Amino acid sequence: MASSKQLENSIKRKTESIAKLQKEIKTQTAAVAKLKSELVVEKKKEAEAKAAKAKAKPKAKPKAKGKK
Repeated sequence: MASSKQLENSIKRKTESIAKLQKEIKTQTAAVAKLKSELVVEKKKEAEAKAAKAKAKPKAKPKAKGKK
């Protein structure tokens, strides 16, 4: 069986590891939130560009002349 000192050290290491992982999770969650907001902005820009393109009048194509 492990001594109390060994158990205390083990608990301390695991607690520090958990704190480090929680900090990493927080950082990654913030990064995902930022990417999601950027995605929304880009989708909006693309939709506006598509709508503007659809509104633009198509250029008149010259009629093909029949060969004589």
